Amino acid sequence: MKSSLLLFAIFLISLVSRTLAITASLNTDEGLWIYRGSQFIKRLLEGDLTHTILKHHPGVPNMWLSGGGMLLNCWLNKLFGGFLGVDLPPEISACLNLKGFAINLYILPRLVQAVVTSACMVCIYLLTKRLLGQAIALCTIILLLLEPFFLAYQRFITTDALQADFAILAVLSLLLYLRKDGERKFILVSGIFLGLATAAKITALFLLPAIVIIIGLVELGVWQESFPKRGWKQQLRSFQLWLGTILVTFIVIFPATWVSPGYVLNRIRDGVLQESDRGFLFFLGQLTHSPGILFYPLVLIYRLSPILQVGLVATSIVLLIPKLRHRLKNSSAIAAIALTAVCVILILSASDNKIDRYINLCLPMLAILAAIGWLEMIAGVRLGVNKLSSQLKISNEWGCLIIFALQLVFLIPYHPYYLTYYNPLFGGAVAAQNIFMIGQGEGLEKVAQWLNQSPNVKETKVASWYSRYFSSYFHGQVLPIDKRIPAGIQPWTQAHRLVFYKNQLQRQLPEPKMLAYFTKQQPLYTVQLQNIDYAWVYPGPLALPEDLKRIQFPLSLAFGEKVRLLGYDLNKTKISSNEDLIVTFYWEFLAPLSGDVSIKINLRDRQNNPQNNQNKIASFSSTSLVDGYIFPEQITAGTVIRDVHKLKISPTTPPQRYQLEVEGFSNQGQVIGEVEVVKIGDRGQKRWGE
Repeated sequence: MKSSLLLFAIFLISLVSRTLAITASLNTDEGLWIYRGSQFIKRLLEGDLTHTILKHHPGVPNMWLSGGGMLLNCWLNKLFGGFLGVDLPPEISACLNLKGFAINLYILPRLVQAVVTSACMVCIYLLTKRLLGQAIALCTIILLLLEPFFLAYQRFITTDALQADFAILAVLSLLLYLRKDGERKFILVSGIFLGLATAAKITALFLLPAIVIIIGLVELGVWQESFPKRGWKQQLRSFQLWLGTILVTFIVIFPATWVSPGYVLNRIRDGVLQESDRGFLFFLGQLTHSPGILFYPLVLIYRLSPILQVGLVATSIVLLIPKLRHRLKNSSAIAAIALTAVCVILILSASDNKIDRYINLCLPMLAILAAIGWLEMIAGVRLGVNKLSSQLKISNEWGCLIIFALQLVFLIPYHPYYLTYYNPLFGGAVAAQNIFMIGQGEGLEKVAQWLNQSPNVKETKVASWYSRYFSSYFHGQVLPIDKRIPAGIQPWTQAHRLVFYKNQLQRQLPEPKMLAYFTKQQPLYTVQLQNIDYAWVYPGPLALPEDLKRIQFPLSLAFGEKVRLLGYDLNKTKISSNEDLIVTFYWEFLAPLSGDVSIKINLRDRQNNPQNNQNKIASFSSTSLVDGYIFPEQITAGTVIRDVHKLKISPTTPPQRYQLEVEGFSNQGQVIGEVEVVKIGDRGQKRWGE
């Protein structure tokens, strides 16, 4: 009864931690996987088995679960119209063919996956208990359930959660088979789990070298006390059975392999090669195509909790000191798990394509090792206390409760944005932003919630990085800015607002020139998580009616017959020399124009003498409309363009009041206002000439 209650508690804690605030913080890949899952089920129902491969990972368990969740959404919508609060087509096929998903449609797929991953946590506990004992199993599951980075990806509909869960179950089952009393069923169970892990993400095969080494060491008699020799022929037969089970499992759950195995292998091979040359990564403050050997050591430093790290350090000390190692029970199994984790990290480090989430594959193994370290420390404390007092007892259960409480202390401040966790002992996210790419979508829903409060939100066009993710939360129209189009109209030029994201700016995507145009402006709204900025909202090239009401200096000046200047904004009206003056114009187009247009800005003194006689660049700017991204001939009548320009004030510019002159759509410049230039450090004091 006690054991059943513990298993239920593990499942319940896991399920609650994975589903609490279930609509918060989608991962940027989740929209892709729910789409792939829907297409997987749709093609399966249509009998198009060949095209049930939609990604090289290949993510088959994910597609079964997310597609099944989406099918439930479609059935519920058909049976109870409006039940989900989302308008869906009544036909199942059309419902499964959606390309965009409102946030409510993620609830069931996330819940389905949470049930499966929570069941995996129970299985991890049971297999660890059978291999290493009750205390290590309990401590392991406590560490794993509450590890922030691991939990973050367990909540997402991505390949990482299922791969990590199935992979550790495969390793534990194989070690149970290799033991003296190992049953043959465990090698079949191991093969099934590794087949599932490989079908989730092909990189699960990174475990194979470690397994081969372990079997070799067993036959060399290195771990004779726990893993007896079986003979090379017997080990080879068992290994072949294991590989066969992996392959059969992979084929059974993957319909595309039933009819087109060659096509599947080619897709996987080509996809892996393409992804390995991903590029555009950010590491140690600079762009790189291949983060170096320091990447994963730094990931382990910043992404693991201090509790896990302390346990790992303790275990490393125990394993490296023979006297302490010999006191360990099941030291051979522990060494095998450590060897597997090290092999996986080394293989990951050898690849050019490095992402922090890849470390999830070996996180459960690290949790087991950390649990062993903590229990050894508890045993040491118990021995010391017993020498001082025979009445005071410290049990493993009390130690596990303390670990549980400590893990909660590090976890709760990050709820529900667990992916924002970076080790606070090493500077947290503030330090990590100069080392790693930051952000996988967290915080963008806060941007959407802020924008949803705008008047006429359904008519508002917002261009966003991670546009598929953003459209799940935003009620208006979403345009992409995550594509670099070589020619033609950029989608974001048709937007009223633009949303930039942290790792976008770190990687300078889609291009530095475009980012520079906006980041010289003041954002309308900023999302901050863990003391760093994650997302920004900037006004776009198209002005909204409320923007026109807030023009700082309203005007109505005709520039020819086709364009009218409705006004302008200044970042400041009193500016020091050697600073930048940011001028935002609001141009109303009465009819399309032809040819390129340059907007020229100049400062003139009050005697109308151009201040660019001695040094043109000091007070003269000439740039295209919206920095050349908008073509005047493609602007429809009635459109108001918000156009931003920068004027550099030279250090040699004499302090005084100047007239601001602009020449745009006619050959004659017009004075539109005044700007005061003061001595450096004199802003806010008495004006010159008074």
